[in-house]
Amino acid sequence: MGRFYSGDISGKFWFGVQSSDDIGELVSYVPSNNYIWKSCGCYVDEDIPEGKYCRGCYESLDSHILEVEEEENYEDGLLYMEHQNINYELDKDTHYAELVDSMNKLKLAIRSDIIGEFDKIEQNDNILDAFTGIFNHTCEYMNKNITYDNDKDKKKECELVARYTIGYQIEYCIRTTGSCSIQCEC
Repeated sequence: MGRFYSGDISGKFWFGVQSSDDIGELVSYVPSNNYIWKSCGCYVDEDIPEGKYCRGCYESLDSHILEVEEEENYEDGLLYMEHQNINYELDKDTHYAELVDSMNKLKLAIRSDIIGEFDKIEQNDNILDAFTGIFNHTCEYMNKNITYDNDKDKKKECELVARYTIGYQIEYCIRTTGSCSIQCEC
């Protein structure tokens, strides 16, 4: 169980503490809505495709309608639906300075020993994929060495560390490539 993010960076949102739109806490950005074609699941290339169909999968509008009707998914008269993803297209010129500022504020809010664990991370492309285990030592350190007065304090620290982790990935990606494209499951 869980929600994932993918694209130029990949990982899993921290269950119970991190929302799918957490990147919005790091940078000012209005994420775009995606639409997918019903039945085939292909991405729609335009905002509102009235009167159109998936040309990659169907030979005509009627053939797309027929298949969607057979699946009993045409009650609304639409061949597309909103995809349950949040998409971010971040670039160095527009978002990097704000991201670095947000990361510096997080550094002040997170315990310095936890930030010290992040400072030990080797700067390489493994950062882009949280599934490489590159951040595991930070979580292990938190679990083994830190006790909290109450669950509220622990949850708040975890929320900040989760945000710092995805921000760390985004910062590395933008710094090394100039942009970062992310799709977040809702």
